[in-house]
Amino acid sequence: KPVNHFTVAALCRANPGEWQDVGEYNSSQSATGVTQWIRTAYVKGADRRSAYAPAGSFEARRELTEYGARVEARFVGAEGGAR
Repeated sequence: KPVNHFTVAALCRANPGEWQDVGEYNSSQSATGVTQWIRTAYVKGADRRSAYAPAGSFEARRELTEYGARVEARFVGAEGGAR
């Protein structure tokens, strides 16, 4: 199921410091990539923007599941670390 990262980021911003479900990925490698993408506010091209900008304002974690790995994110503030 595709993830709407702008919706997830908005939910995180509305509930700072609380972990929110991003989604479940088929492999831990994919989940690790998504956690890095969230933490660094990665964008694929100059004409795009990240739902998780600015870099460092979100934390992300992954947990192995029966079917792959689940990713969660939380908003920690524009400076990072603010809870």
